[in-house]
Amino acid sequence: MNFGLIPTPPELFRQFERGDISREELQATMALHARGLITEMETEQKNPKTSYIERLRNFAAARKLAKKHGTAKLRETLAAMGRIEGFPPAQILWNAGHSDVPLHCFFRSRIEPVFRITRMEITAMKVEVDIEYGPHDKKSTIRESLTLQRDAALNLEMSERTKR
Repeated sequence: MNFGLIPTPPELFRQFERGDISREELQATMALHARGLITEMETEQKNPKTSYIERLRNFAAARKLAKKHGTAKLRETLAAMGRIEGFPPAQILWNAGHSDVPLHCFFRSRIEPVFRITRMEITAMKVEVDIEYGPHDKKSTIRESLTLQRDAALNLEMSERTKR
């Protein structure tokens, strides 16, 4: 899996329902998502020790943030980031609002493409979060600061995005 700019599954279905894409285009793009997942599963099968250690790291990262901010707020923040258009990590965050998917599945500590939250501050109406994503190489990793603000319906939406 890599952070391409293919639309996330919810965005694809919205495009299909609006008539922007055909059923064949929807199916072809969903097949790309499926192929990416299958490739990742095959890689995990080939390197079970590396995958296990990565899973432990991701579990620890999720547990640390959930303990500090609460599972519901962390999940809400990840889901809001998953709805940002043109945001590469949305490829793994789009279903963060689904409580049946474990939180550690949304973090990628060392296996590329990485996705890490380095700082997160939550207040009643705003979330500030610093993230790192992309290649594992420290020089190539993309670092951004996001500010998510609550709208009139109290849903989190991106209000500011800056590269660090």
